[in-house]
Amino acid sequence: MQTVTIQDRQTLFDIAIQYCGDREAVFQIADLNDLPITEELLAGSFVKIPVVFNQKIVNYYQTNSIIPATEVGTEINNIENGIVTNNEQYAMVTNNDINTLIITNNG
Repeated sequence: MQTVTIQDRQTLFDIAIQYCGDREAVFQIADLNDLPITEELLAGSFVKIPVVFNQKIVNYYQTNSIIPATEVGTEINNIENGIVTNNEQYAMVTNNDINTLIITNNG
């Protein structure tokens, strides 16, 4: 079992994809940490994660420096072709209430 640090705007679903390679791991992560799956996580806090479900997905996220972070809100600016751009961060708009923020480290 591994312990990971929560990044800004991450949810348990983001952690499940990033570190386990499958959204289904969210249930085990929630159980290991005594949290509901919809818990709002504090950046800088820690959660325990189970074993990797799909190493290929985990490797892809690591190799490409992708940190999934889901942001919920209704304020969306700078939309062009379904993509929001702000401060070198890119967000794909999935509907009027939810967008997915993908932070990449291209430096």
